[in-house]
Amino acid sequence: MLQGQRALVTGGSQGLGLAIARKLAHLGCSVTLVARNESKLKANIADFPSDARHDYLVMDLQRPNFTQLASNLQSKTILVNCAGISNHSLLPRLSDDQIAATINLNLTTPIILSKLSYKHMLKNNQDFVPTILNIASVLSYTKITMPGTSVYAASKAGLLGFTQSLASELKNKVRVNALLPGLIAETEMGASVKIPIKKVGLDECAEQAVAMIMDQKLSGRCVVFDAKGKREI
Repeated sequence: MLQGQRALVTGGSQGLGLAIARKLAHLGCSVTLVARNESKLKANIADFPSDARHDYLVMDLQRPNFTQLASNLQSKTILVNCAGISNHSLLPRLSDDQIAATINLNLTTPIILSKLSYKHMLKNNQDFVPTILNIASVLSYTKITMPGTSVYAASKAGLLGFTQSLASELKNKVRVNALLPGLIAETEMGASVKIPIKKVGLDECAEQAVAMIMDQKLSGRCVVFDAKGKREI
């Protein structure tokens, strides 16, 4: 189903972004990875199937080159906004710059990337309805909370509002959805959390993300996927 489709995945050097990108590549999709670490990006691309063209952009999305991204997004039918940063400090201990950086990377950058994709995806709407998948968090709009993550939770909650509003605006001509993963043990964030909380597998989360990308009727949905399973909010 994804043969001939072209995806851009942010946060593609490791963790969930890489896991999603790898599954897309194995389904025949051409994938562009965006992250800061060139050696990891190069190794990841080399490990992808060779029957589709894959590439990468070395970029710090806290200081993005939107001109370069706009050029690359012209041909894309799939955008996965996965890059993000978290805070593990109580609010009074965070600097203003740390707060702004968290909001910018987790919320502002996905909004601008979606804007840059918008018109091109409408033109590319043929056999496959283009899609934007925003990776939020189980902390963003559930009863699950964790001390020191208030700004992170706020940024990811904002991403949910953006997802639903943009999906309505696009009227299924481009599908926009959000995945709210639980704590993933295999990621840096998951490994750093020491409090007793049930975690979810990386591969399982990536499978759920790809299922949402492939579901041609799914739009405007915010799907939680954690140790309790899958549910919408």
